[in-house]
Amino acid sequence: MQKKYNIVICQLGSPKTSKTSDVRSYLREFLSDPRVIDVSRGLWFFILNLFILPFRPKKSAEAYKRIEFCGMFPLIELTKGFCRQLSGLMSSEYRILPSFLLSQPRLTEVLNKSEEFYVFPQFPQFSDTTTSSVIDKIKEVSPHYEQEGKIHILKDYHRFRGFIDLSVEQIKKQLEKYPVEDLVISFHGIPVRYVTEKKDIYYQHCCETFTLLKQQLNLSHVRLHMSFQSRLGSEEWLSPYTDEYVVNLVKTGTKSVGVYCPSFVVDCLETTDEIGNELREEVEEHGGELVFIPCLNVTPKWVKSYAKLIEAFCSEGQQGAENLFYTVPADKLKENMPELTSKSTPMTPQAKRTIKIVFLTLFLDLIGFSIIFPMFPALAKHYLEIDPDNYFLKLIFGSIASFTQASGADMSSIVLFGGALGALYSLLQFFAAPLWGGLSDRFGRKPILLISLFGLFMSYFLWVFAGSFTLLILARFIGGIMGGNISTATAAIADVTDESNRSKGMAFVGIAFALGFIVGPALGGLLTIINPVEHFPSLVVYGLNPFSYPALLAAVLSLVNIFLLFFKFEETLKKADQSQTTRSFNVFKILAPLKNKNVNLTNYSYFLFISAFSGMEFTLTFLAVERLGYSSLDNAYMFIFIGFILAFVQGGFVRRKAHQIGEKKVALLGLALIIPGLLIISFAYQAWVLYFGLFFLACGSAMAIPTLTALVSLFTVASEQGKNLGIFRSLGALGRIVGPIVASLIYWRSGALYPYLFGAVFLLIPIFILKQVKQRS
Repeated sequence: MQKKYNIVICQLGSPKTSKTSDVRSYLREFLSDPRVIDVSRGLWFFILNLFILPFRPKKSAEAYKRIEFCGMFPLIELTKGFCRQLSGLMSSEYRILPSFLLSQPRLTEVLNKSEEFYVFPQFPQFSDTTTSSVIDKIKEVSPHYEQEGKIHILKDYHRFRGFIDLSVEQIKKQLEKYPVEDLVISFHGIPVRYVTEKKDIYYQHCCETFTLLKQQLNLSHVRLHMSFQSRLGSEEWLSPYTDEYVVNLVKTGTKSVGVYCPSFVVDCLETTDEIGNELREEVEEHGGELVFIPCLNVTPKWVKSYAKLIEAFCSEGQQGAENLFYTVPADKLKENMPELTSKSTPMTPQAKRTIKIVFLTLFLDLIGFSIIFPMFPALAKHYLEIDPDNYFLKLIFGSIASFTQASGADMSSIVLFGGALGALYSLLQFFAAPLWGGLSDRFGRKPILLISLFGLFMSYFLWVFAGSFTLLILARFIGGIMGGNISTATAAIADVTDESNRSKGMAFVGIAFALGFIVGPALGGLLTIINPVEHFPSLVVYGLNPFSYPALLAAVLSLVNIFLLFFKFEETLKKADQSQTTRSFNVFKILAPLKNKNVNLTNYSYFLFISAFSGMEFTLTFLAVERLGYSSLDNAYMFIFIGFILAFVQGGFVRRKAHQIGEKKVALLGLALIIPGLLIISFAYQAWVLYFGLFFLACGSAMAIPTLTALVSLFTVASEQGKNLGIFRSLGALGRIVGPIVASLIYWRSGALYPYLFGAVFLLIPIFILKQVKQRS
């Protein structure tokens, strides 16, 4: 009986249609593949869903529309046509089955355990990002396929004589019609890190392909170049980048450039549109001409040649295929395989682990910290109603009444009361942050982080049973004193990054802030809907209050954080960098100039900026209640909106571009954007106007905070990172004392309009100071 061969031709796939929704679904699945993007799954989930999928699908959908024909895409139709041509050419013992990783029919649907299959991924060069994804899908069907011997896979064919010879023929045929001065062989790109750290052999395979093409083309009158295309994100990819390289050729005098893409055997979005449309238009804008050379597609010679490769592999296995492959001379490969050098120092494995843990630590911590934000007006009213004879309340409101010559708890007085309560936490942080930072420089980051997190847990636990204002004050007191974790965590990131990737590391701190400020206020607003006093009235005697559920959640998150840090965090401070001196942390010493002028200027700018910004931030909920009648839940939605904008800008812009543009320039842009935000909010009597102003505020602060932090870190030596960042955070805390108090006083004296007008004008001062900072080259 004649043996039957099941031949599976596997390609990547395309979206169902060019609709944005279908393109989004396609990109979600494609970019969720850990082979393609190897970032931590939890972190990547946020980045993908917050920064990429809301924006990129629309642009990609427009590109797919340009190559769509009668609702079909070239990669799908050409692959199916290639399979039909193979079926018609080969004998009946070969059953040709088209399949795709991301389209129908799926590879996992075509394969089954009962039959034998020969899988031919349509990626000439092997890469973990492509061929390994095919292998992963095979393992879903047959986890032990290699031992079982029923599924065979040809992992690469970039040296296949038919592929090289017919590519040469295709190139020469096009160049006869359209002569060029330069020919660029453009491969699909991957991050440099995948080659240097993960040892992906793809780069070598590209260089081998280029070497063979160059050898067989033997073009004396055309200059030959190798480049890489289709990069994603801010990470450094294989270079030179095709788009930049080709345009530069035209700028330097080349009139016509040919481009061939041997990472593909059928034309698709990356060839037809990225090169044939977008790059062609860019070249023409600079006065040049681009000759796009199509892939092999379904040309009869290619189909016939590939059929021979299938027969050889099926009959003799890998050795049979090797007999049809060229050998690349080692000396020729060396000439055409430049050593990879990274423009920026890649993060070490420890740096990546540290950033992941610090990110999660800060995220959980900031959920607990920001959970109280939407509740401030309600919290103030609650304690004024249930504990009016409290000593501290009488002291605060006696002072307010004496100062304002008013009595009662009207909105203005409540704003002043809230300002005092909010300032207490920051006042304590002002003293505590540099102390914890200095101690972390001396004893290490981990013990200080554990101590401060335990203190925060105790603070939140007390808040759960804060039936009196005295216990609330005690809880806030402990929380403020133990609030040294942010500066210490920031110092840990500084320990494991250098100048070239510091901004990127600090951006993750910003993203943690943004996501914490999304989730925290949302949970706080939602949990205030459920009043535990109604469910457990007998526990009121133990201090249970309407805000106990948010407090309990914050306490649980702190406890989780402690365990996470204890078991997962590795000490980042080297013994050699441990400081042997301590600094006196009284208020005057903190304000005293440090050794580095640029650190001082950045610190003062940050202090003045935070003073203006926190004044707005604190009085915002009171303005929303007074003008728009907002509830705690409405305030939560407002903070969620701010958090989303913070996350988009920090993850999508600051993380990618801050180091390229310059931290100082991005910080100045951020400060400038806050000014129109403050002006708009000052006249906001409708929700849409309020949100319009918040958009500018969120964008500006998203740029300013991480870049100012990065500037301080970049200007600081390793042994003083904790101390200087602690002082930086402490000045921020001082700003959060001054800002709310001043803004509350102006709010009481003149109404909601003037704190924001004053803040807008005041921001000109930190902008002027920051301009004096030297920009790092």
